[in-house]
Amino acid sequence: TRVRSSAASDVYKRQVKEVVDATRGRLLSGPHDVTFTQLFTDSREVKPGGLFVALRGEEHDGHVFIPQAIERGAAGIVCERPPQGIEGASVIQVEDTRQALFDITADRLARQPHPIVAITGSAGKTTTKDLIAHLLGRRLRVHKSKGNLNTYTGIPMTVFQMDPRDRALILEYAMSRAGEIRELTRVAPPTIGVVLNVGLAHVGFLGSIDAVAAAKRELVEGLAPGGLAVLNADDPRVRAMSAVARRFTLYGVAGDAAVRADRIRTQGLEGSSFMLLTPRGKAEVYLRLPGHHSISNALAAAAVALEFDFDAPAIASALHGFAPPARRMNIVTGRNGATVIDDSYNASPGSMLAALDVLGLAPRGTLKVAVLGDMLELGDHAQRAHDEIGAMAGKTADVLIAVGEYAPRVVQAARRAGMPTDRAFVVESAEQAVASLTPLLGAQTQVLVKGSRGMRLERVVEQIREAP
Repeated sequence: TRVRSSAASDVYKRQVKEVVDATRGRLLSGPHDVTFTQLFTDSREVKPGGLFVALRGEEHDGHVFIPQAIERGAAGIVCERPPQGIEGASVIQVEDTRQALFDITADRLARQPHPIVAITGSAGKTTTKDLIAHLLGRRLRVHKSKGNLNTYTGIPMTVFQMDPRDRALILEYAMSRAGEIRELTRVAPPTIGVVLNVGLAHVGFLGSIDAVAAAKRELVEGLAPGGLAVLNADDPRVRAMSAVARRFTLYGVAGDAAVRADRIRTQGLEGSSFMLLTPRGKAEVYLRLPGHHSISNALAAAAVALEFDFDAPAIASALHGFAPPARRMNIVTGRNGATVIDDSYNASPGSMLAALDVLGLAPRGTLKVAVLGDMLELGDHAQRAHDEIGAMAGKTADVLIAVGEYAPRVVQAARRAGMPTDRAFVVESAEQAVASLTPLLGAQTQVLVKGSRGMRLERVVEQIREAP
């Protein structure tokens, strides 16, 4: 049974009574007839007319920031402890604001059921989400999570932002601890769950790669009745999740994958081409995303599109028109005609290795420079992971510029792998990285810039790219 969407109805603006009913709360004060147009959990982001939910976190208590939310124009407050002296806003008291946030989200989804496509994995979630949205957008209006709105606070905000004309919801389900994805599936049970890969991302919180796999498996276990698991056949830990899926499809290059890439031809930074094989025909695909990992992400998107009645030629046509999102394998022109691979959005061991592999595809005669920042949240695995990245850089790059706490390890590993001592070095900041890079920039230079989001290496790209 393929996914169908329901008819539209204007149910998206939430009134006070609807929020009170959904949360089983109590209206303490303020107007009874206010309509909320947006949802916020960060008082700094509140816009006039919004509903602010005061969450209690490990470090901050949202109740402290209720006055700030009111000052910014919040029309409603959901809280556990009623604030004093609040005027003009509707104040709704609940027992647990975290649960209330989930209740508001579930209520909205229940009022207009949408097919929900959820994506998880240690690398590639955002690009795959955008690929799926691009594909499905050829046939129907879709709503996708923006930026890093992929957690227990971000997903409710995404749901609240939906338009009455939307016909499908595409979400990233991120996690750093066991149980987080399970919690998200209870709020928004996915119609289709895509698991891309299992790597060392967040292993610092979970302890082992098998624990990471178990946390990702929660997406498959939490599918809606009749839901489909889309699983990477080329990742053994992901393939094994088929054991807990009532319905699944495999994608990859493995011979038994239902959605498969054959006759792959890579074309460096220009992307790749391959024959797409599916149960609904085959077609030649020209993908403008570099690297083998991009082919895998495209196959995952193709498997989802099949559930929306796409055939192989329609999928191939849509994939050809896709351009990568900002700071994810973006190819930009740098100073003096240099080519910059801007993959600075985030980094995990898997995505870092994939990016270095792309750098290694540069044509003969090119000066290949890797500017690498730390990969965060790896716990006890951090040293080994950075050693592996350094060793890979030593084989694929001509020059390595490393920044961060683990930069000395990365450089040492690159030198052990054969990189000359004077071509692998540590810098203390993004500014120093730019200073070291500048003399190297020329028409025959390719620069990869990549690190975890906390390293903010987009500053390097901004300073070395060609002036508008």
